Amino acid sequence: MRHLVSPPRLARGLGGSPVNHAANVLLVEDNPGDARLIQEMLAESSQDQFRLWRQADRLSSGLDFLDQGDIGMVLLDLSLPDSLGLDTFSSVFARAPQVPIIVLTGTDDEVMALSAVKTGAQDYLVKGHVDSNLLQRAMRYALERKQAERALRASEERYALAAAGSNDGLWDWHLLQRQVYFSPRWKAMLGFSEQEVGATEDEWLQRIHGEDLPEFRERLGRCVAGQTDHLVAEYRMLHKDGSHHWMLCRGIAVRDAHGMTWRLAGSQTDINERKLAAQQLLHDALHDSLTGLPNRALLMESLRRALDRAQRHPEHMFAVLFIDLDRFKNVNDSLGHMVGDRFLIECGRRLALCCRPEDTLARLGGDEFILLLDDISGESDAIRVAERVQADLEKSLTIDGHVLSMSGSIGVAISSPHYTQPEELLRDADTAMYRAKAQGKACYSLFDAAMHARAVAELKMEADLRRAVEQQGFHLDYQPVIALGSGQLVGFEALIRWHHPELGPVAPAEFIPLAEETGLIVAIGRWVLSTACEQLASWRSLGPGLGHVTISVNLSSRQLFGNNDLVAQVADTLRRTGLPAANLKLEITESILMADVTAASEKLRQLKGIGVRISMDDFGTGYSSLSYLHRFPVDTLKIDQSFIRNMGKSAEAVAIVRAILNLAQSLKMDVIAEGPETAAEVQLLKSMDCPHVQGHYFSRPLSVQAAASALRQVDPVWRAKLPAAAGREE
Repeated sequence: MRHLVSPPRLARGLGGSPVNHAANVLLVEDNPGDARLIQEMLAESSQDQFRLWRQADRLSSGLDFLDQGDIGMVLLDLSLPDSLGLDTFSSVFARAPQVPIIVLTGTDDEVMALSAVKTGAQDYLVKGHVDSNLLQRAMRYALERKQAERALRASEERYALAAAGSNDGLWDWHLLQRQVYFSPRWKAMLGFSEQEVGATEDEWLQRIHGEDLPEFRERLGRCVAGQTDHLVAEYRMLHKDGSHHWMLCRGIAVRDAHGMTWRLAGSQTDINERKLAAQQLLHDALHDSLTGLPNRALLMESLRRALDRAQRHPEHMFAVLFIDLDRFKNVNDSLGHMVGDRFLIECGRRLALCCRPEDTLARLGGDEFILLLDDISGESDAIRVAERVQADLEKSLTIDGHVLSMSGSIGVAISSPHYTQPEELLRDADTAMYRAKAQGKACYSLFDAAMHARAVAELKMEADLRRAVEQQGFHLDYQPVIALGSGQLVGFEALIRWHHPELGPVAPAEFIPLAEETGLIVAIGRWVLSTACEQLASWRSLGPGLGHVTISVNLSSRQLFGNNDLVAQVADTLRRTGLPAANLKLEITESILMADVTAASEKLRQLKGIGVRISMDDFGTGYSSLSYLHRFPVDTLKIDQSFIRNMGKSAEAVAIVRAILNLAQSLKMDVIAEGPETAAEVQLLKSMDCPHVQGHYFSRPLSVQAAASALRQVDPVWRAKLPAAAGREE
């Protein structure tokens, strides 16, 4: 074994300092002549790129040198004393696969040398046919190829690591061969093992959901045709378990010199969870959380589509049914919201049974549902569905042992060319629904132009009413209450009046219900209470003997049940105006009190606690109140004027009035008969010992000035209208 012991040769850099550029060469050759020839060839090189660093004549020695490291090239003779043929190469390659190897062989061993190249050698040289230039060139190319291999291997490793880390499935489609490589991860995404999926395009395309396949083929076709370089698509694929999973496919086209696409490669990502989450978010955004029905947003979109179809095809008709459940608030208030929710769910289920697949049933909120009937032949179809809805709703149901019945008021709006916005249809169906409620509930009403005109007028009236509240555009008139025994004025009822700037005087019967509905009645009631108390407090200073005069103020349902500050508000008004509590009477109609006996009784007791008096207005109209009368701390019963005016025509009316008077006397309550207009009515009341009356026979409501004038009179003019005078008239 011979070794080169001369120091390594150094190349010089531009600055003159030595730079070690040469690759260390290991020569494994047992023929001394061939070895010397190779050494001389290397010595003749002017490029200083390679230097003979070690030399061995046995395989074992060469392997020892390789183990020491610092070898950049191996020149290897395959026929050595201790190893022959491909075994020699395999041993060296296995020991240092990263080092480029050039095989040295004789002319008889070229086939073996080629096998070595196929196995991993970079090149082979035939002894006797090599010169210095050929050797240098072969070594240089071998080194460059090995470096390229290393770079490729590193790149492949990085790609494999990146692909594994991204959890994506890879695919590589050879279009000309119609063969597709699917990575193990690609197959595993669909629940398959490596052997269960072949290498054809059908393994891919036949698993794509039928609804998604046409779009994917279209995108694929554009990519293959060269219209785009990149393929991006989302689709559902059939999983081994029979379900479909959403996938995101990304790919890039590979084209030849003529622009022909011959290969596509890319990745596939499982986006099922993200897609399902997005779908759930979209569903939640468009559906009611309680019933699962479409909400307002989705309903409006369905209405827009129906309007678009109707505009494109004038013969297309549809209808909107606005369904409001009757008395649902009673269920909530009496049985609680959990029962109320289940009640609504059942209502939604029953309404859904009235729908066809092309219809849309939505819940607007609360107890309001909308049924969009698409593609109807006419008004009769909508009426038939409305009647079916009512019939289905009226069937009783049982929740937590409670047998409940339901009904609905339904407003129907039929499509028409003048509709351009969904909101217009909802508005008109809503208007028709309120007409149905006004007709007695549990019925339906079709919208017509007159309803719209009334709705517009009511809307304007509401705006004007709000303005009147803000600007205190009301005034009070005062109707005297007369003692029948003496003809003395004992009190007034404060009556609100509104003089509309355009319409003139507006009757309370026209604007009070609207004020109740909009909630404005609370502000109006507060103003009436304050103004009336201030006025009576002022009148009490007009002269002696007025300390007994009372002022009556009406309370609405919203004031009594919906205003938690009512008692404090009344107490504060009395304190601020200086009016004694006993001089204030609060009037509540019998029907309001009977709407919630328990709550009304408690609120009245609180009011009585601060000293005011309580009057039950319109008494006799609510037949169920007699059994509850003892529960209310009432001071005065006001007999409804319908009984007073019928006394001359009906013995039954007389009997009712007499019964009320006897009842009040037994319960030690005062009585005021409302509305007498004739001397006969007054005389009959007098004969039954009715203590007080309030009506047009004695006086219509008076202005502030007229009421003050009446209080100043020592001998009021209506004293002459007492029963004795009335008897002379007859």
